[in-house]
Amino acid sequence: MGNKISGRLAIWGLRLAVIAPLMMLVAGGFYRLRFVDFQIALLALAVAVLIAAVAALLGLVGAVLGARDGSANTKRAVAALVVALVVLVVPLNTVRQGAGVPMIHDITTDLQDPPIFVEVPRKRMSSDNSLDIDAEVLAAQKAYYTDIGPTMLPMAKAEAFELVREAVEASGWKVHAQKANLGYIEATASTPFFGFRDDVIIRVTEQAGTVRVDMRSASRVGLSDLGVNAGRIRDFMEMIAQ
Repeated sequence: MGNKISGRLAIWGLRLAVIAPLMMLVAGGFYRLRFVDFQIALLALAVAVLIAAVAALLGLVGAVLGARDGSANTKRAVAALVVALVVLVVPLNTVRQGAGVPMIHDITTDLQDPPIFVEVPRKRMSSDNSLDIDAEVLAAQKAYYTDIGPTMLPMAKAEAFELVREAVEASGWKVHAQKANLGYIEATASTPFFGFRDDVIIRVTEQAGTVRVDMRSASRVGLSDLGVNAGRIRDFMEMIAQ
């Protein structure tokens, strides 16, 4: 009897452990191709995570029962557990990273005069997050992201703009506007799997004999960016400051 139970648990655990990543791949691919909207893709991802969690539980119980009864299905149960845990690593790590960050998705280096997008609004859908400046969002950023600020470069504006342009190109972002005379570049960064899009604007201005570089990064979807936009700004500013 024990062998039958452990065998069934192992079989179903392994089946679900395989279904979960396949569901994630389909959800990611469909969203990237814009076959489904963000809410549907997010729901599918949540269901896939739940399936992986159930697979891990079935695999664990099956492995324990199998080891106790000397079942030949123990290896299958362990395989289900391992596959399920591997599937769960990325989403659980993402949740862990975003657990302590504020529920905002628009970050800027200039809280007094944030760069304003010019070309990007035409690329967005009506259902995307608003690009309007929100005082509550700015206050939340000021309280939490105390290290986010502009970068000052001791060079001519033209030289600084070229440095910024090269950094944008190296980042692999899709450029929408590049105005050297006006001192700004607008682009979109996309995540490699789901293709979540964050819009970016970098502003280059002369200030007191030096050049100031400001940046704004805003997610198109989602209530929280899980700290991604702040991380992008830090990385970019570090790149041009070297």
